[in-house]
Amino acid sequence: MKNPKILPPTLRDRKRYLAYQVVSDKKLEFSEINNVIWYSVMNFMGERGAAEADVWVIRNTYEDERKIGLIKCSHTSVEDVRTALALVQKMGENRLIIRVLGISGTMKAAKKKFFGEKDLTDYV
Repeated sequence: MKNPKILPPTLRDRKRYLAYQVVSDKKLEFSEINNVIWYSVMNFMGERGAAEADVWVIRNTYEDERKIGLIKCSHTSVEDVRTALALVQKMGENRLIIRVLGISGTMKAAKKKFFGEKDLTDYV
């Protein structure tokens, strides 16, 4: 059986990772944050815009205690996603804002820069 053909890096979709922080009085679960982000993106960009932006809220990067996480999107729609996040003001009766900490090209660099995670290379 043949191995599947893999797209060369020049033909792959370029993506960016947005590190965000939720500012709120109440402790929030990932599912609540996910719903708020998707609602805001769909309202601002519409279904077609959200599909073209390839927005994805990454579950295993969200930290409940610090209320920070990562969102993946295409490189052409970073500013639209930032705007959609800036439009969030409340969730139900709770007031909250989503602050973008920064943008990175890889998950590893985003975690290192904005979450303060360390590598073995930091100790060598």
